[in-house]
Amino acid sequence: MTTILRFFLIFIIPFSTLGCKEKKVDYFKYEEIDSEKVCALKPKQINEADSTSMFDSSFKTINGKFNEKISSIIYEQSLENLSIKKNKYIFCISKKTLDEGFLESQIRVEIKKGSYLRQYEFVNYLCLKNGNIKNYVDIDQVKEKCI
Repeated sequence: MTTILRFFLIFIIPFSTLGCKEKKVDYFKYEEIDSEKVCALKPKQINEADSTSMFDSSFKTINGKFNEKISSIIYEQSLENLSIKKNKYIFCISKKTLDEGFLESQIRVEIKKGSYLRQYEFVNYLCLKNGNIKNYVDIDQVKEKCI
């Protein structure tokens, strides 16, 4: 076996698996604040992280249409809140900005903890009805209860 091949087998292959990104899907909850605002609670994975990066979000209504307005409203606030460990929320938004009914929310973020880097997608299915909110983890359940 040549020296280059040995070097490749011994050093390059094992180190190429270090720092690999793993993707994981989990859920987050919204919390109602003073009957005017809805805030996305930071999941424990974010609170326990050394750092976060690559933040992205998307919001869909019951008919599958994306609501880019919400994403643009919460973006800067989310970046700031993600960097503040003591902050309990990723973002807060006025209920007036949200349409009555169903909202599917997805928050994507990379979380670094030690030498481990993991991509998370946090999902929530929210029902806003008569000014009240209810969190769901199952899309079929929210469609059944909210429509």
